[in-house]
Amino acid sequence: MKKSDIGIIAIMYGICAFFFFMTVELPEEAQTYPRCLLAGLCVLNTLYMLRCLLRLRREGFSNDLPQIFSGFMRSQFFLVVLCCIGYMLLMYAAGFYVASIVYLTGVMLLLHVPKLHILLTVGVLALLIYAVFTLFLKVPLPVGVLFS
Repeated sequence: MKKSDIGIIAIMYGICAFFFFMTVELPEEAQTYPRCLLAGLCVLNTLYMLRCLLRLRREGFSNDLPQIFSGFMRSQFFLVVLCCIGYMLLMYAAGFYVASIVYLTGVMLLLHVPKLHILLTVGVLALLIYAVFTLFLKVPLPVGVLFS
């Protein structure tokens, strides 16, 4: 078992708990899908934890954090964190679709993704999210204060 495994497992359980309590605010008919996804994520995280515990018995414990963070780029990391904060603010103002398109495009440009890949990714994700959440599941997505 590696030291980084402990953090990953704890963070994933924290994310599951956070989003589970967020689903309580959704309408009753919109709670099923997110809760099924969260249950699947919890099951997969538990299986990962069991695998790590089995590896701990066989191989012991090792500290892999220096190796993981050897190529860590602080400026890129904090720039993406700032973009995430901007995404949340833009979602409040302009809504989910506009904020998502701007965020995905901006972050992918910052990470030097080829422009054709950006265009394909943003276009396919926008259509997929619209089809799944708006048409099929009828989940209300934020429209923002500018468009409401």
